[in-house]
Amino acid sequence: MRTCVRLRYCGGMTVELRRRIFRHYAETGSPPELPRAKLEELATQHAVVLDAAGHIAFANPFATGPAALTVTTDERTFSAVCAWDALGILALLRADGSATDADGLSLEIRDGQLAATSLRFHVLVPAARWYDDLRFT
Repeated sequence: MRTCVRLRYCGGMTVELRRRIFRHYAETGSPPELPRAKLEELATQHAVVLDAAGHIAFANPFATGPAALTVTTDERTFSAVCAWDALGILALLRADGSATDADGLSLEIRDGQLAATSLRFHVLVPAARWYDDLRFT
């Protein structure tokens, strides 16, 4: 079963650019090069977050490394800014793998399911406030 969520930036061009960005991250582990004007529009719509140089820092769930978590599959390594995004990458790719932070804490997906763990995930910032400072959230 697939679940679709309607996001506020679901204009035709924006959706196609997001798909292009996701495909590129999935295939290479890094973001594509896009014209600055398109990147700025995507950032205004909260579809991407840009770094100080105007490049994609992250397009949730993917991040341009290094980031807080390293996501590893059989095929490639990705970066994620939080555990939620790390699990999102594995779900988006429909892949088993692991998400590990700098302290060695790790979550694993096996056969499409979260492996048993004693770790807990807690979000300190309410979802409605995430874009106030997404890097912190």
